[in-house]
Amino acid sequence: MALKKLLGMETFPLKEEEIMSKIRDAYLKKQDELVFSCGDQKVKLSLTQLSPDGMMRGYQDYWAE
Repeated sequence: MALKKLLGMETFPLKEEEIMSKIRDAYLKKQDELVFSCGDQKVKLSLTQLSPDGMMRGYQDYWAE
């Protein structure tokens, strides 16, 4: 599934690479949320500072069942 469709941003003029770059920058700046706007449309993303890799470390056997 395309990132823009997943986020509901099909009509936004941004490319998927630009969206991912903005998300990565916000994550590195430790922001809690990121807002994209285009005209009267807004998409707000809540960011978490937990790394998915770090969260799942040591639990491979548990999730493998």
